[in-house]
Amino acid sequence: MGAGAGSLTMRIDEAELLAELKAIEAESIGWLPLEQGVYLHVGNPDDDEVITVVGVPDVTMAGMNVLLVGW
Repeated sequence: MGAGAGSLTMRIDEAELLAELKAIEAESIGWLPLEQGVYLHVGNPDDDEVITVVGVPDVTMAGMNVLLVGW
């Protein structure tokens, strides 16, 4: 087989790739995906009354219930 014969080249849009990498990063540190760009972090399962809504996550939110929107 010569070069390229029988091979498959897949291309992904750069924006799509970056979104996928962000999703993998968020999920790997415990953020639960709700839909594209929206994640939930349950820092305190006993505190079911308070959820902080943010656009940029911060390390100080580790023990908080956080809804991350637009990331």
